Amino acid sequence: MSDERSLVSVVVPVGYVDDLLPLQLRTLAAQDYEGAWELILSLNSAEPAERTRLEKLLASVDGLEWRIVDSSDLRSASHARNVGAAAARGELLLFCDGDDLADPGWMSALVTALDGSVAAVGGHLEEDRLAIPGQEDWRPPATPEALPTFLGQPFLVTANMGIERAAFEKTGGFDTTLIRGEDIALSWELLDLGLELAYCAEAVIHYRHRRGLIPMMKQHYLYGRGFSQILSRRGVPGQEASGGLATLKPNNQAVTAPKGVPYVARRGSIAVGRVVGLIAARLGR
Repeated sequence: MSDERSLVSVVVPVGYVDDLLPLQLRTLAAQDYEGAWELILSLNSAEPAERTRLEKLLASVDGLEWRIVDSSDLRSASHARNVGAAAARGELLLFCDGDDLADPGWMSALVTALDGSVAAVGGHLEEDRLAIPGQEDWRPPATPEALPTFLGQPFLVTANMGIERAAFEKTGGFDTTLIRGEDIALSWELLDLGLELAYCAEAVIHYRHRRGLIPMMKQHYLYGRGFSQILSRRGVPGQEASGGLATLKPNNQAVTAPKGVPYVARRGSIAVGRVVGLIAARLGR
C-alpha cells in the first residue's frame, strides 16, 4: 500500500442496512480510481444484527478494502461522519451516502480536484436517474451547475464532497448539535478560515430524494430550523451572528420549476422551521 498521504478514505454513514446500500457499495467497488483507497463504514446503530448484516453484505462485494467503525454512542449522521473521519487513515476524505449511486469516475474526479489549490470540493448531484415520477419539479436543483448557496454563500453537500484531512480537523468536523445544515456550518467555517471551496462537475453522485409530499415538508421544516440555528450562532461568513429578524431573511434561490402546491409547501415548511428555530434560539433551547 502507498504511504498514508496518498491514501484516500471514503466515509459512508450507515444508520441501518437496507436494500439501497448494496447498490451504492457496488458502485464504489466499480470506481476507476487507480490509487490506494479505503472504505470506512461508520455504523450508527448499536443493534448487533445490523453489524452482522453489514459484514455479510461487505463480504459479498468484491473489490473493496473496508473497515466498520462503531458510531452508535450518538444517533446522528454527522456524528457517524466525524467518527468515520477520525478512524480514516487517508489525508483526503471523501463523503457520500449509502442510498445514492456514485458514477465510476466520482472518486478520481474529486481526488484530481483536490490538487492542493483548494481545501474542499463539492461534486455534482445528478437528480434525473433516481427521480421519483411526479416529483421532478418540486425542488430547485441540488447543485445548479455550481455549489449551492444559502444567503449568497456557497456550501458543500455531505452527499458528495471531498476535503483535506487537515482542513476538516481545523473546522472541528460536523456540528452534531445542529438539527440540520451541518454541511453549511462546516463549509462556512472553512470560508472563515480563508480556505477555498470548489465545484467539480465531473464528480457525479446520482442523488435520491425522499418520496412523498409530507416527508419532503418534514425534511424542509427541519432544514429551516437548522438554518436559524446556524445564523443565530455564527452568522454568515465574515459577519456576526444574528438572533433577530435578519435570521429570517429569504434565501431567494433561483427556481425554474412551476410554482405549484409542492413548491409552496416546501417554501412554507422552511419558513415555519426558521421561525420556530429563531424562537428556540431566543429561548436558549
